[in-house]
Amino acid sequence: MGHTGLCALLLLLLGLAALTRPSPLHPICDTRVMEKFIKEARDTENAVEGCTNSCNLSEVLTVPDTKVNFNEWKKMDRQTQAAEVWGGQALLSAAVLRARALVPNPSLNQQLGRMYSNLRSITQILRSHDTQVEPALPPAPPPTLSIRTLAKLLSVHSNFLRGRVTLFLTDACRPDTR
Repeated sequence: MGHTGLCALLLLLLGLAALTRPSPLHPICDTRVMEKFIKEARDTENAVEGCTNSCNLSEVLTVPDTKVNFNEWKKMDRQTQAAEVWGGQALLSAAVLRARALVPNPSLNQQLGRMYSNLRSITQILRSHDTQVEPALPPAPPPTLSIRTLAKLLSVHSNFLRGRVTLFLTDACRPDTR
């Protein structure tokens, strides 16, 4: 096959590739997936438990408040719950990125890198449930906390996953709500 034939074949393949659409994400409902992320969050939290001055942050970071009133949560419509989870996820991701810039310790920075990677994976899980719906009205900002230590950031991360994210995904995975 000459250059002309090879070019034609390549163009044909590229044309076919352009016509295909990526398959939609399928909702991820296997509880073991979230349990893995929660376990990693707890392990990271435990790993820095004895950390002192190197875990103090030089500036205040804003993170989602992890307290959940279960009665209020059940009364919320799906869109409001999604807004709280997405808002908290965005705050937490931004705080982890900022903490990475503030923490000079390479070992701690590596832990934060893994934490950020896990948050991105959780974002994909949330997307798989098609929950990024544009609200009719702008959502109220999620309740927040101001923190100054890495230990508190890790605690918030762990609690956020065990609280709002798990509640939201548990509801999303019920057969009657899909």
